[in-house]
Formats: sequence, C-alpha cells, structure tokens
Amino acid sequence: MARLSRCGSLVLSFAMLSRTALAVTVGSTDTFTGSLDSWQKGISNPTYLSLVASGGPAGAGDSYMQSVADGGGSFGKLTVFNQNQWNSNYVTDGVTSIRMDLLNSGSVPLQVRLGLRNSVGAGYISTIPFALGTGGGWQTADFPVTEAALTTVGAPGDFSSFLSSGFALRILHATSTANLNGSVVVSTIGVDNITAVPEPSMVMVVGFGALGLMAAVRRSLSSRPAA
Repeated sequence: MARLSRCGSLVLSFAMLSRTALAVTVGSTDTFTGSLDSWQKGISNPTYLSLVASGGPAGAGDSYMQSVADGGGSFGKLTVFNQNQWNSNYVTDGVTSIRMDLLNSGSVPLQVRLGLRNSVGAGYISTIPFALGTGGGWQTADFPVTEAALTTVGAPGDFSSFLSSGFALRILHATSTANLNGSVVVSTIGVDNITAVPEPSMVMVVGFGALGLMAAVRRSLSSRPAA
C-alpha cells in the first residue's frame, strides 16, 4: 500500500504539473455563465449585445453571448471585442489558435474573422474567414493566431512585440481584410466556449512526460524488496 501511495503521489504531482504546463489559455475559457466575460461593443446597449440564458451548444440552460447588427449607425456591425483576459502574448503562451462555437441566427451568410487591434487601430486579421452559413445550428470554428495565418492592417510592427504591447481581441464579420472594424450587415450571431488552443508540441511533451514518469515509477517499485 505504501508503494501504491508513493506512486499515486508522484502521478498526482505530475498531473498538477501537467495542468500548469498546459495552462497556455489566456485565462479561463469564456463560457458566458452569468456574464459577458468582459466582451463588449463600443457603446453598451443590451439590444445589440446580450447574454442569452439558454440555447447554447449544450442546449437548454447553456448561456451564450449574442451580438446583433442592424446594418446602420452605431450598431451596424456584429463586431465585439475583449481587451482583458485575451490581451496576451500568444507566441510565448504557446497558443496557436482560438476555438469557439458560433451560431448564425440571421438570414445572410457571415464571414467571421478574428482581429487583433492596438490602440491606434493597427493590427492583424484572419486572412481566411470562417464561413458561417444560415440554418446550420451551432458550428465550431478554429481561428489560427499565428503570424502566417494573419494579414497585417496598418503598421503593427513585429508580431511578437505587438502581442506584448497591448491589444484587443475582436470577433467580427468582415468581407475583406482591409480593416479591423468589420462589415455592415443585418444579422445576429451567437458565440460560446471561446478557448485558446495550445500548440500540439506542448501536448506531446506533457503526454510523453507522463508516460516516462509512469515507467520510472514502475521500475523503482519493482527494484525494491517487498516490505
């Protein structure tokens, strides 16, 4: 029993270390449970940005964020942004993409992109949009946040330096990569479970490390005489 306890303690310790090693998400996954998790529009108005209490990807009782655009004025675009927990250096964090669930509740197809915008309006935008059609229910989208998958807008400078200097992460419908404001549209979009995804190599390192530790524990226990 003592050996099993020691083995269990070692495995538990590694599990805790693994969680730390995999903590490459920028804060917790945004599930919109009870709040908008610091996502906003330029002007606060619950008609155009709200928390919907039910009907998310998990069905009844699963809340999500909803953005509405009326095609004109201050609320003509679906664009939402977050400059708190998602303002981080994804390169040093080991984050290579951001995953989320999306719902098109409008009547026109959407071209959803991620934008990273600094205080002077420069930044990066997804080169290839996620085509979010109508009537398809909730869909999961992966947006790469590597330099190779993004198009520069303005003069943001070096990618890694840009990520370290402060920016707002934006989710937008944009028919081109010309700017980070988004395109005018009459539509409604639902967003849920925004998650930063670590690069595969980090997952492999942790996985192989766990296997190595288990093998070492077995060898150690087998070489000791029974108590």
